[in-house]
Amino acid sequence: MPVEIRLARQGDIVRQKEIWKQCFDDSDDYIDFFYAGRYRDDKTAIFLRDGAAAAMLTMIPVRTVYPGSQRTFPGKCSVKTVMLYAIATHPSYQRQGSASQLMDFVVQHLRTLGTKNIVLVPARKELFEFYRKQGYEKSFYLRETKLTREEAETFSKREKQQSLYVPKETAPMSGIKAGAYYAASASPDDYNLIRNRLLQGRRYISYDGDDIGWQKKMSQRTGADIYSLVMEGAEGCFAAERISSDKVLVKELLLPEKFLPLAVQGIIRQLPAKEYIIRTPPHLGEDLGGMIRPFGMARAIGDNEETGTDLGYLGFAFD
Repeated sequence: MPVEIRLARQGDIVRQKEIWKQCFDDSDDYIDFFYAGRYRDDKTAIFLRDGAAAAMLTMIPVRTVYPGSQRTFPGKCSVKTVMLYAIATHPSYQRQGSASQLMDFVVQHLRTLGTKNIVLVPARKELFEFYRKQGYEKSFYLRETKLTREEAETFSKREKQQSLYVPKETAPMSGIKAGAYYAASASPDDYNLIRNRLLQGRRYISYDGDDIGWQKKMSQRTGADIYSLVMEGAEGCFAAERISSDKVLVKELLLPEKFLPLAVQGIIRQLPAKEYIIRTPPHLGEDLGGMIRPFGMARAIGDNEETGTDLGYLGFAFD
């Protein structure tokens, strides 16, 4: 069968949506939402057999930030990186090497653009092995804690303190009480400033304002948002999505360690549910319990680059 691998063109979207629908458990509403607000031809690669798209993927520009003291990167703070997203092969063409050939094409394409690293987040545990064979290594981790509302409420008793949720609209910053949880909807730029400040000195993936803006839209369409936090003068942020009326996913929670249990108290009051999944970087959240698990993989494609051996942090996979 004749094969072609190229960047997407006008007119390819209908077939892409079909592949997306076949491969991911997403509604037509979400698929349309993505293609209306995030899709770009020049950031999408497709693999065609007999003129029909058989596989596809999206390329999201990000940066890998390294600790300034890391000797292998003298003078470098971050490098040009691309996150691969929505990697999918139509069921009729699976197990024929379509995705592997498409990813090889993308590596060569990104090298010509000066990209140094490629990162991705496997959608399922078993895909870690598939991507390992493509040259990717486990490189980014997170701590994930699953709590019922009752379990989350025990934090205040254990700490012998009580978290007070103080909405921005009703309490000026200067009026914050000791132990108060002060949360407000954050702009993408403000969220990014807080995020980068709290992750300074770590190896992590940084995003531009459009990426954080996209996460904000994803959060808002579920009835949640991205938020800035202040607790006794300490600054933090978190991004949440409501999976259902009974379940909330906190996709990222960043705050000094000692405030995390109280922050959870504030979150459950702000976003009532029966169950919570809370994600933090691997170096945070020990008091919350949970497990550290691999989340993202990386492949270095630039000269003298490396993926890193420490527990790096990725954060948003737009999953």
